[in-house]
Amino acid sequence: MSNPLQSPEPSMRELFDEWRPHVLAEAGHFVGDGIVCEDGWILTKPKVLFILKEPNGYKGEHGPLNDRLCRAATNSSSKLWNRPTFHNLGRWAYGLANYAGEVPPFDEADRAYRTAVLGCAYINIKKSSGGARATKAVEAHAATYGRFVRRQVEIIAPDIVVCGGTWRMLKDHVFPDMTRVSHRVHTLGSRLFINAFHPGCRASHKEVYD
Repeated sequence: MSNPLQSPEPSMRELFDEWRPHVLAEAGHFVGDGIVCEDGWILTKPKVLFILKEPNGYKGEHGPLNDRLCRAATNSSSKLWNRPTFHNLGRWAYGLANYAGEVPPFDEADRAYRTAVLGCAYINIKKSSGGARATKAVEAHAATYGRFVRRQVEIIAPDIVVCGGTWRMLKDHVFPDMTRVSHRVHTLGSRLFINAFHPGCRASHKEVYD
């Protein structure tokens, strides 16, 4: 499966080239991110992007990480499944991709979460690793580099953006022009923004999915 993060399209590469020096000066490493698997992304509709806070504990490039995700899709024993983040992203991705007026049952999404991850994209607001509780640092990055975050979303061009514990800082610093539809749903043009839990939260899997 091809992975665009190993050789990003020119617009993404140019964005990272502009963004990277700022982050390297602050943190000494830069973690690029984006579409998990190009083949899965092309085949999946609607296009779903998850916006998270930061790559907690990870300082490498996301190309190799996403290659591991591709392999983990058929390997239930992969260590990538030791944390709840990718479990929940996969269930959400499946539920959104298969929503047709009713939410697909949790059990159905739970069986499909590994392969569903391959059809989505995810990015972190902050492009360097931090600790488990880094909301202030992430918000500072959003305030300083919100223009870069917005450009990255526009390059990926999703139909739905799921804000995984990041909605408030995105509203304040990146997409202040969002329009409220309901407590959890906002729009910007034809794009939907969903205010969701962080996918690593400790609530039950079914509660997070619902």
